[in-house]
Amino acid sequence: MSFDPLLKTALLRSLVFWLLGSISALLFVVVEYKEKDDKEEKYELLLALYELLESKYNMSIDEFNNISKTAHEALSEPKPQWIYYDAIVFIFHAWTTIGYGNITPETLIGQVMCIFISLLGIPVTLLMLKSMGELIAKWVNTIITKFEKKFLKNQQPRHMQIKTAMVLFSIMVLSILTAGFLSMRLHNWSIVESVYFWFVTFTTIGFGDYVLREPRQITHLSLNISVNEEKKRSTGKIIAVLVGSSSVLIALCIVSSVISSIMAVMDKRRCHPLCPGWFSPKTQDHAEKEERESYERHENNTVFSSFGAHAFQKKANFVSFSETEMK
Repeated sequence: MSFDPLLKTALLRSLVFWLLGSISALLFVVVEYKEKDDKEEKYELLLALYELLESKYNMSIDEFNNISKTAHEALSEPKPQWIYYDAIVFIFHAWTTIGYGNITPETLIGQVMCIFISLLGIPVTLLMLKSMGELIAKWVNTIITKFEKKFLKNQQPRHMQIKTAMVLFSIMVLSILTAGFLSMRLHNWSIVESVYFWFVTFTTIGFGDYVLREPRQITHLSLNISVNEEKKRSTGKIIAVLVGSSSVLIALCIVSSVISSIMAVMDKRRCHPLCPGWFSPKTQDHAEKEERESYERHENNTVFSSFGAHAFQKKANFVSFSETEMK
C-alpha cells in the first residue's frame, strides 16, 4: 500500500507538532504552576478591606462595591487617545504581526478598517521581510564563501547553508543581547526580562506583558502633577519611534532569514526512520525514480525486441515471397 509522500510528510510533521506542543505545555505547568490562587487572594484582600471600612464607617456592601468599581476604573490602564504617535505604533504592531495588544481600535469603523488595512499591509510587510531576509542571507553566504576561498584556501566551500544559518543565528543572538542591555537601563528590567522581551518581539510572538513605553495608569493621587505633561512630550516621540521601528525591522529581517535557514536545513536533512518499511520522502522519491527508470528501460527493451522481431519476420517473409516469385 503506497501513500502520497506529501501526505506522509504532513502527517509526520503534524505528529511532531502535537507531541512537541504537549511536552512543552507540560514543562510550563511544572515550572509556572503555583499552589496559591491569585484570584482567591485578591478576593480575600478586598473582603478584608470591606470589613475594615464597614467597622469604621458602617459602610454597606453596595457602597463599597461602588467605590471599588470606581477606583478600579480610575486605576486601570487608560484607553489610547489615538494621536499620530500611537497610530504609527499600532500600524507597526499590526503589519509585523507582533500585536502586543496595548493599543487596539475601539470603534466599529476602526475595527473594520483594521481588517482591510491589515489584509493589505501584512502581505506587503511579509514580502518585504522575506526579501530583506533573503538578501541578508545572500550577503552572509557571499562573505563566508570569499573568506574561505581567500584565507582558508578552500575553492569549493561545502555546507554553506548550515554555515550561513549559524552566522545569522549568531547575529540574531548578538542583536537580542545588545537591545536587551539597552532596555535594561531604560526600563529597569533584568537581563532575562530584556532578552525575553526582544525575543518575543523579533519572532513576532508579541505577548504584550512587556512593552517599550511608560505605564500610563494612575498609581497614586497627587495634587501637584498635571496630566497634560505627557502630551507635551509626545511630539518628540514620533522621530524616536520611526528610528526604533527601522532598527526593529532590520532585526526582524535577520530573524526571518534565521528561521528560513533553520527550516531549510531541517527540511534538507531529514532523519531516516528506524522502521525499514517507512521511507522518508527523499528516499522514497529516489527509489521511485530508480524504479521508474528501470521500468522505462525494460519497456524500451521490450519494444525494441518486439520491433526487431517484427522486422526480422517481415524481412523473412519478404525473402520467402521473393524466392517463390523467382521460381
